[in-house]
Amino acid sequence: MNHRRATFSAPGVVQVLLALVLLSPAIAAEAPGEVSPPSTQTVRGVSESDAAVFIYAGQWSANRFGEIVGLRSNFRSSYLAAAGASRVLHRFNEHLHLEGEINAARHWGKQHHFELNAAASLRWTTFPWDRFLNTSIAHGFGPSYAFERPPIETREDRRATRVLVFMVTEVTTAPPHSTPWEGFVRIHHRSGAYDVVSRSAGSNFVTAGLRYRF
Repeated sequence: MNHRRATFSAPGVVQVLLALVLLSPAIAAEAPGEVSPPSTQTVRGVSESDAAVFIYAGQWSANRFGEIVGLRSNFRSSYLAAAGASRVLHRFNEHLHLEGEINAARHWGKQHHFELNAAASLRWTTFPWDRFLNTSIAHGFGPSYAFERPPIETREDRRATRVLVFMVTEVTTAPPHSTPWEGFVRIHHRSGAYDVVSRSAGSNFVTAGLRYRF
């Protein structure tokens, strides 16, 4: 069955989100100050609330995960947009905490289906330049379920499967004062875990988004 192609430029969506990530510190700095609720902690400029909601969008990269981390990406015409929620599960100290997330993604371009993901991630929140630009990094794993077999994850001898491992690697930025907003870039990765879960080829999407903590 033929699918209608989107009438807008998906790369343009990615570019807009990337611009929002880069500009989010300035945008938040102009926003009127808000009084944090009693249960909210403020650590190095970020409103360290236990709960958050987020959105992101991005484009499929045909490169391996390690190549993308090394800033090499061969982008192809397949895209996703996702929305989700997260919560801090445990704070080890002021620098490191464990958080859980769930998200739902919609694909278009070379594939047209919905996807559900969950992950438990470790987040490091302390860097030397935080007084100028608050930064955190996170990395986590969990299950991923695609409602159809993803065409881009099929190879000559590897049939795509619906259930794979979801892996997320993320870098966030926020202004150096208390704010509930932050921008982020993340790699949205589905993996067969070296053929342990599946022999599917998996996929990588380079994305950008916004998060609101409350």
